[in-house]
Amino acid sequence: DDTDFKVPDAQVPRDAAVVMVDAPPDARPCAGGTMASVAPDGSCLVFISTPRTYVQAKAGCAAMTAHLAYLKTAAVDTFAEQFVGTTDTWIGASDSATEGTFLWDDGSALVFTNWADGEPNNAGDSFQEDCAIIAGMRAGKKWDDRPCDASQVPASGNFASLCQH
Repeated sequence: DDTDFKVPDAQVPRDAAVVMVDAPPDARPCAGGTMASVAPDGSCLVFISTPRTYVQAKAGCAAMTAHLAYLKTAAVDTFAEQFVGTTDTWIGASDSATEGTFLWDDGSALVFTNWADGEPNNAGDSFQEDCAIIAGMRAGKKWDDRPCDASQVPASGNFASLCQH
C-alpha cells in the first residue's frame, strides 16, 4: 500500500534514516513442478512431467503464475531442450488463430524458431496440429507441431509441459 510508514519519534534517534525496501516483484524462488531451473535469460523454467492437453498445460502454468515457455532465443531453446531431456513437452506456441502462422501465447511472433526438418507440417494435412512441442523423443529434439488434445488422434495430444516465469 502507498501509505507512509511511521515510526514513533521515541524509537528513532533524530539523526537516523529509515529506509523501506521492497523485494523485487519477481524475487520468488525458481521451484515447483517435477523440476525447475533458471534459464540463460534469468527466467525460471518449470518442467511438469504429467501428460496434459495444451489447454490443461496452459492452466497448470497459469496456476503457478507462469505461462507455457516462450523459447525466444537460441540460448533459451538449447537450455530448454537439454532440460526436458527425452520427453515430448508443450511450449507456448500455436497456430490456432491463423493456420500456418505460429505465435507465442502472448500474441508475439516467433522471431527465433527451431522447427525440425519438414515441420510444422500439420501431419501432412491429415489432421490439425496447432500446438508446438519440443520433440524430446526425436534425435536432435527441435520443435514439432502436434494436435492440441486427443480429439482427432487418440494416441496424441497429451504431453509434459514447460512453464516459464
